[in-house]
Amino acid sequence: MAERWRRVGLVVNPAAGKGAHPTAAAQDALRSLSVEAALTCQAGNAALSGWSGWVNVHAVDAIGRAHTQDLVRWLSEQDVDAVVVVGGDGTLADAALACCRTQWRVPIIGIGTGSTNVGRLITCHAEKAASLDLRDLETWNPDGLEARINGELAGLAFNDVVIGNTVVGTIDNQLRDLNAARRLRGQLLRERPRRVGGPRTRVTRVRDGIQTLVAEAESVGAVVAGFAEPAFFGKAITGGICLAALAQLPAGCLVCDLPLAQIEISAASLLNAEPIASRYVTLAENTHIVVENVGNGAVLCVDGNPLRQLSESDRVAISIRREAVIGVRWHRNLRAA
Repeated sequence: MAERWRRVGLVVNPAAGKGAHPTAAAQDALRSLSVEAALTCQAGNAALSGWSGWVNVHAVDAIGRAHTQDLVRWLSEQDVDAVVVVGGDGTLADAALACCRTQWRVPIIGIGTGSTNVGRLITCHAEKAASLDLRDLETWNPDGLEARINGELAGLAFNDVVIGNTVVGTIDNQLRDLNAARRLRGQLLRERPRRVGGPRTRVTRVRDGIQTLVAEAESVGAVVAGFAEPAFFGKAITGGICLAALAQLPAGCLVCDLPLAQIEISAASLLNAEPIASRYVTLAENTHIVVENVGNGAVLCVDGNPLRQLSESDRVAISIRREAVIGVRWHRNLRAA
């Protein structure tokens, strides 16, 4: 059972996902959690129109990822018990990154209104926010995946880190493959996924100073690092990630010759495709994946957030960050246990 949070920070992304109305989700969450005061920005204030609690509004001029991180930095200087984030996996990842950069340890309650909502920081989907009950909630410390570009921390993931040319997004309430580079500029443009590897592309695993080649050149269709979960037990078709979960190792990285970050692939095209080849390595502490010399419009994406279009001179390193933040998860069976 979680303790009561009377005074919370509220982060709202009104543009997330399929257009799930953030007003209802935000107000449902605050009411069900018996929140008395919310500190937020203009978007959050708009979502709380008609809510009976006390609201303090911070003037944030930036938009998008910068908006979220600036708001969280401000909240870290206020006296709040928790942060409620209404948005998708990317918005939650941005909030978590700001918490890590400010070394702020506060419970993050994730209300999913995004396109996928599959990250570890999602407490519940928007339609379930009115049913939240403190007796069914618990705090925990999920690991994250750090993504660094040329040594600088660029993002923190709680589902996956992907290097590809597309991201999954929503246009007219339909999930689509979107051009990741254009998405960086706020444009929603459909794009066909393609390989990011070129003649000089290399993906290596580095552990205790020993480098292991994972894949190179045109065999690098996409790079995906993600977490190993107990759900993989007994599903040997998932390959190395199943063994990682069985050995209680936290994560792994798959390099595939087919672009994996796509949603619009048809049954006919997949049936007619050549056999898919992939190479997998497991990630643990003191281990990182290094990706170099990618091209063809490759973009580093964290939990569905495109962070930066990569040049051939960029070096990306992906590693585990243990107990990165404080999350809040919902188990309906906690009361019965």
